[in-house]
Amino acid sequence: MQILTFQLGPLLTNAYLLLPAKGNEAVLIDAPMGAYAAIAPKLGNRKLVALLLTHGHWDHVVDAAIWSGGGAKVYAHPADRLWIEEPGMQSTFMPPMAAIPPVRVDELLLPGQVLDLAGIRLEVRHVPGHSPGNVLFYGPAFKGAFTGDAIMAGAVGRCDLPGGNWAQLEKSIREQIYTLPNDTVLYSGHGRATTVGVERSSNFFVRG
Repeated sequence: MQILTFQLGPLLTNAYLLLPAKGNEAVLIDAPMGAYAAIAPKLGNRKLVALLLTHGHWDHVVDAAIWSGGGAKVYAHPADRLWIEEPGMQSTFMPPMAAIPPVRVDELLLPGQVLDLAGIRLEVRHVPGHSPGNVLFYGPAFKGAFTGDAIMAGAVGRCDLPGGNWAQLEKSIREQIYTLPNDTVLYSGHGRATTVGVERSSNFFVRG
C-alpha cells in the first residue's frame, strides 16, 4: 500500500491518501483546506470510497463536504459529530475565514471497531483529550497509525480548546498509543511521522 502525505491549509494540517496495491479504490484520512484540489488529481482512475476524520476540528474538515458530495462516505466519532455537521459551533476558535460547509457523518465510529475499506483493515481506537472525539486508525498490516492531533513528533495536541482535557489526553496516549508495537509509525495531524518507540522514550510531555 502507498501512503501519500499532504500538508495543507493555514495550519499545515496533514491529509493522508491511502492507495492499496490492488483495486481501483482509495481512502482519505482528514480533509484540510485545499485537500480536494491537491489530492483529486492523484487519484487517477481510482474512486475515493471513504473519508476518515480523526476529529472534528475545523482545520481537518474544511474540504470534507466536497469529498462527501463526490460519493465518499464520511466516518467520525460521535463525540465530534456536531462540530462536523454544524461547523459554525467552532467559530470561537476558528480564524476569520469563509464559512466551512457542513457535512453529514455517514458512519459513527466505535472504539475497537475494525474497518475494511478498499481492502485496507484499520482498527479504531478512541484517543480523547485534544478533542472529545479524536480517534486513531491503526493498520497492523503496514505497521502504521493515523493519530490526528493526539500526539506528534516530540509533542502532543493542545488541550486548551473547547473539549480539551490534559488528564484524558495523557491517559489516551499511555493506554491507546504507547500500547501499540514500538515500530508502529505514527502519522499525526501536523508535522513529520515518528514511531511509538521514539515517543515512548523521548516525548517531553508523555513518557512511556
